[in-house]
Amino acid sequence: MKLDQLRAFIAVVETGSFRSAADAIHKTQPGISAAVKALEEQFGFLLFDRNSYRPTLTPEGHAFFLQSQKLMSQALQLENLGNDLAQGTEAPLQLCLSQMALDDNCMSRIKAFQRQHADIALDITTDHLYGVQEKLAKNQCEIAIGPRYGLDDRHAFIELNKITMIAVISPELLATLNTSDTKIKQQSLYAIPQILVNDTTANASENGHRYVLPTGKRWYVNDFQAKKTLLVHGLGWARMPKHCIQTELNNGQLVPIEVENFTSQNQLPIFMIRLRHQTQSSQANVFWEMMKSFSNSTQNEL
Repeated sequence: MKLDQLRAFIAVVETGSFRSAADAIHKTQPGISAAVKALEEQFGFLLFDRNSYRPTLTPEGHAFFLQSQKLMSQALQLENLGNDLAQGTEAPLQLCLSQMALDDNCMSRIKAFQRQHADIALDITTDHLYGVQEKLAKNQCEIAIGPRYGLDDRHAFIELNKITMIAVISPELLATLNTSDTKIKQQSLYAIPQILVNDTTANASENGHRYVLPTGKRWYVNDFQAKKTLLVHGLGWARMPKHCIQTELNNGQLVPIEVENFTSQNQLPIFMIRLRHQTQSSQANVFWEMMKSFSNSTQNEL
């Protein structure tokens, strides 16, 4: 299998015909046909159903096309990286930040790093729970910042700071519970959705969440902004990073609650994380040392 063959195959799918594919990638139509035929012969199945007016993907061809797109995208990224390195341009430092770690402490550190090292480009993505460490495992980032979910001997990590997690609800929704107890009984919340942020990792029990009532409704959203919006409108209750909802707590749109036999509030350590066996770029080492110097924690590197 060659990249030129995949490029020809993808062009046929995207343009709708062998002739259009030839024009699009500046090849002859017989060359396009030969490339597709070679792929079919190598793997022993048809990529296209040629009985229709235009080539139509077979089920096998459709699955092959999806993976071909991913591979070609990666090949293009590698080609661009090679060109940049040949010109003396270093690749961006890839960071993955936990959504819950995006407080003023974290942002001020990254901003200070950018000011001091303006020559180092940053490529920042965000994720949640175990998804942050999964980015490291898949070499999709060099350094991650997030809670201690999924960390083991493969990881080196330093505590940067702590955030406060707090259970909250809208006052209007709280009033419907008709409770005067200091702590809300879990049963009182079973009919109200507990709102959780999705974890992108596969096969994680309860999507990686540790603080979930054993019974009751659960709604899953993609980020904390969506979670906050649902909370403010009285559509559920949840644990939230306090820094994300400080304004809503101050103006009374959300109020803290204590749930019986449940961790309603706690301090969650946030770590800077990397893989021990992974070769670090010079940019990653500079970032690691500067973030480490900012830390007020007395914890040593593990």
